[in-house]
Amino acid sequence: MGAVTDRAKCIGCGRCIDVCPGNVIRKDEQGKAYLKYESDCWSCAACVKECPMKAIYLRLPPEYGGTGADMYARKNKNITTWEIVRADGEVIRYTTDTEEANKY
Repeated sequence: MGAVTDRAKCIGCGRCIDVCPGNVIRKDEQGKAYLKYESDCWSCAACVKECPMKAIYLRLPPEYGGTGADMYARKNKNITTWEIVRADGEVIRYTTDTEEANKY
């Protein structure tokens, strides 16, 4: 499992670089985000949550998605919607509220 970048969707905002605790995300010569060594990714999903363009996602192993799946996130203030897209096209969504989650 690790982060994957879609450079075609990347707008080069650098938010993913700013939040990456492992400092593994770089910009290429066009200013697009990429992981130099994907195996160094901690799969913390900080970059996935921060990307406004869904240009970064986590590739989930078969144990989580049957034949594998990709996980995206969309933030809107304190609400994060997690979207898991399975290889067969099925989409599973979960919503989390950081204000509620951080109360305890």
